[in-house]
Amino acid sequence: MSHRPLQLAGFVVLGWLGLSTVATAQEYIGPFVPHRGQQITTHFTNDFGRDADSTTTVVGVTSDMVSIDYSSSRGISTRRDILISDRLAAPAYVLGYSPRMPALISGTTSLGISGAVLDQLRSTGNAPLTLVHSENLDQIACTLTALALDVKVPMIVEDRIFDVPTVQARAECGSGDRRGSGQLIFANDVNNPILIESVLNFSWESRPRTERVTRVVAGPGLHRDMEQALNTLGTYDVYGLHFDFDSANLRPDTAELVRDIARMLQANANWVIRIAGHTDAVGGADYNLRLSAGRAESVRRALIEQGIAPSRLETIGFGESQPRADNSTLAGRAINRRVEFRRLDR
Repeated sequence: MSHRPLQLAGFVVLGWLGLSTVATAQEYIGPFVPHRGQQITTHFTNDFGRDADSTTTVVGVTSDMVSIDYSSSRGISTRRDILISDRLAAPAYVLGYSPRMPALISGTTSLGISGAVLDQLRSTGNAPLTLVHSENLDQIACTLTALALDVKVPMIVEDRIFDVPTVQARAECGSGDRRGSGQLIFANDVNNPILIESVLNFSWESRPRTERVTRVVAGPGLHRDMEQALNTLGTYDVYGLHFDFDSANLRPDTAELVRDIARMLQANANWVIRIAGHTDAVGGADYNLRLSAGRAESVRRALIEQGIAPSRLETIGFGESQPRADNSTLAGRAINRRVEFRRLDR
């Protein structure tokens, strides 16, 4: 396993004294406690392409380390290990993933900032944070300034939309011709301060880097809600079916969810299901209509491969015509991209 320490000149690591008192006093725990099988879906844009999605899956949790697998719709797959000691007190956060980066970069966190940084931001209104912004581990020193505490933002937890309490901060980074600025939003959970949304403008890049966590799931095999909703309401929106970028091809990280849905349909042999694809409004309406129909058909084929009779499955694409949220925001576009299951046998 590759292991590279990050040298952070002139930085004093914050002490952890008193932080456990803050943590135990919190009312909000949230859905972000890392555990094996947990998946976090992120929507992002940057200099390197249009909107894309990524999935980080927690593959191991020990007393010393959290290990995650990362894959994106741009074809990047890699592993990242995060030390528990760094989740507590690391002064640096790594932006992005690359197979050319070490799996373990001590002195940094991924997914979210350390509890110590969030604690200082909440208690004093300001906190230093170093951002590692390239696969070469280039870094830039920043100052975070709190803008608002406990502001609630929408997020898909499992397949339901919830308002999650957050801390919002402004970031000012660097100096001279190497500068950056933007806004960051963290889960207001000192034990798991996940970076929920970021917009960062760097002077050497032509487009802002934007990221938004759009969905958190506990792991495969936990879709009783889907069965209950189809039994009672006859319809259910699935957000965990991931497709390649600008494509109807299902990504490999979706395979377990497909098997889970197939097991549910096998247990309810009288159900006839219409699979409807929905997109956001990026791209033309005609293109999105074809893309949504193609994605619905890909799900149908995947379920047939799992033994579901073709006569039980119909497909349709609605494109961008039935939005659930504002297409002008990353979170809204993520909510609009979905696959709807609807019973036709009722």
